[in-house]
Amino acid sequence: MDLIDSWELHDTRKIIAITKSEGSISNKFIYKLGMLNCRLIVVNTSKIVKSDSNIAMKIFNLIFKRSSGYIIFLSSNAVDIFFEIATSLKVVNKIVNDLNSKFTVIAIGPSTKSALIQNNIIGSRVPHDHSSLGIIELLSQLKNDKYESKIIIPRSRKADNFLKEKLLELGFEIDEFYIYNVIQAEVNSLWLEFFKLLRKKKIHSLIFTSPSNVNYFINIIQKHSSDLLPLVSKIKLILSIGPLTSKVLLKYNIPFYESKNHSLEGIYKTLYMKL
Repeated sequence: MDLIDSWELHDTRKIIAITKSEGSISNKFIYKLGMLNCRLIVVNTSKIVKSDSNIAMKIFNLIFKRSSGYIIFLSSNAVDIFFEIATSLKVVNKIVNDLNSKFTVIAIGPSTKSALIQNNIIGSRVPHDHSSLGIIELLSQLKNDKYESKIIIPRSRKADNFLKEKLLELGFEIDEFYIYNVIQAEVNSLWLEFFKLLRKKKIHSLIFTSPSNVNYFINIIQKHSSDLLPLVSKIKLILSIGPLTSKVLLKYNIPFYESKNHSLEGIYKTLYMKL
């Protein structure tokens, strides 16, 4: 028995695996899982490739030009990349001022709102349902407010057209910009540990945080350890963060439970009730 096996033998914590893109997981989420006697393993299914800064500059010029409107951020990654580029182009102060003074800023959920606050954007709106459906509901209520019916969406190239199509149906004018792309991650030491734990049936819960993470997860499993794929469906509790992620899980016939609150906080509450 090697040192790792010996350590596993004496570790009584339940093992929770979460799939995500690059970037950190909320320390609050990690701490709260620790209080549940759980250990979190983060398996990166994808990595981020920033688009050319000329694309972001088109967004910035629209922001400078417009007297009012909306801007929607669909992830903390989109926020981080948006402000990284604004900083590198030395327009960040004007962007912050214009967004705070002229625009209604919408964040899809609490993590995205926190990223906005870290970049000095105050007063962003968050839908009750932290999903594209929640944003559609919120904007249907805001449509007749003082702002023009024009929306800017800086987002991932992997995002689907669902949100855009529904907002167009509501009569909004949409300017959508792909400021980054998401590509499949490489298998690293954490992935190898995950494979080992899955083979030993020691993964208590597996969390999926986006549709693309489901697809990349399946691709990685099939490519590197296809014999493990049947074991994924036998994990006690597979969690989906929201309806679009659930739709992809259904495609692969993977049993899951969808969080009612489509955020990490909602995921935590589900784990608290079901583990």
